[in-house]
Amino acid sequence: MADTTKVDILAEQLRQRIREGEFGTNGRLPPHRVLAEQLHTTRETVNKVIQLLQSEGLLVARERSVYVKPPLMKLPAFVANYDQYIRERGLEPVSEFLDKPDLVTLPDWVAKLLGRKEGEMVPHRLLRQGIRYPAGAVYYRLSENFYHPELVKDDIFQGLQSDPQYNTWTAMKEKYGIEVVKSVNTAIARLPTLREQNHLGIVRTTPVLELHRTQLTQDDFPVMVNHLVFVGSLLELSFTSGVTR
Repeated sequence: MADTTKVDILAEQLRQRIREGEFGTNGRLPPHRVLAEQLHTTRETVNKVIQLLQSEGLLVARERSVYVKPPLMKLPAFVANYDQYIRERGLEPVSEFLDKPDLVTLPDWVAKLLGRKEGEMVPHRLLRQGIRYPAGAVYYRLSENFYHPELVKDDIFQGLQSDPQYNTWTAMKEKYGIEVVKSVNTAIARLPTLREQNHLGIVRTTPVLELHRTQLTQDDFPVMVNHLVFVGSLLELSFTSGVTR
């Protein structure tokens, strides 16, 4: 205990108050000034304490306030429609464009997964997705999608551009009779980039899970490639796969 810092000691005090329900579920914490008075310390130290508890997932920041995190979201790694999945659980989904959907140049790693040439132009969409609670939106993931250019075009591409909740899976099935039935996933755990911190409203020390996913039809035709970044402290992800021998 000799190396325990003041921040660690105060963080444990505040952690215990959160666990005991003093601030409620998804309740707002007092301003930094008030917390500093309660903890008999400075605002600078309070800020370090809050950042530590944010990185643990106990607290989330929204606009200029800090809240107790909402209940842990259980989310399958492979879900056909994020918004529908959230609604079925009685919650309000949030899906927001971060860039206007458009044609972009294929990165090398995506080109290999889609079976296309590097530098080719393909439809692209980048979303910030979360759940809207009474106190505001909490963002759980960034979803970046690269689509097979022969499938996402004309009316499907227009739908993709017009609505962040547009379901390309259903549209492709209705138009072409194809259906995504499996995915190939590669995941790594890391710390977020500055861009991800800003988009997701998290601090630098919050762990994220980066997932590269290729969506395939029954005959292994690549329909799309997803680049997903999940806030690790807010989600419980479930995976189902076969056994590798």
